[in-house]
Amino acid sequence: MANKAKKDAPVSNRADLEEHVEAFLKAGGKVQQIPSGVSGQTSTSGPRQIVLSHKTSS
Repeated sequence: MANKAKKDAPVSNRADLEEHVEAFLKAGGKVQQIPSGVSGQTSTSGPRQIVLSHKTSS
């Protein structure tokens, strides 16, 4: 059954990609070169540790 899901998925190839890029550029889009090692992930605020419970003083 796993193979069926792959067969139903759309397949894109190099020609499709080239067509999409060409249409993007013709519509005024610009390609930006990003240096290696730069992440697009924005930093999240707050602690990175998970707190399961808070002990309160009574």
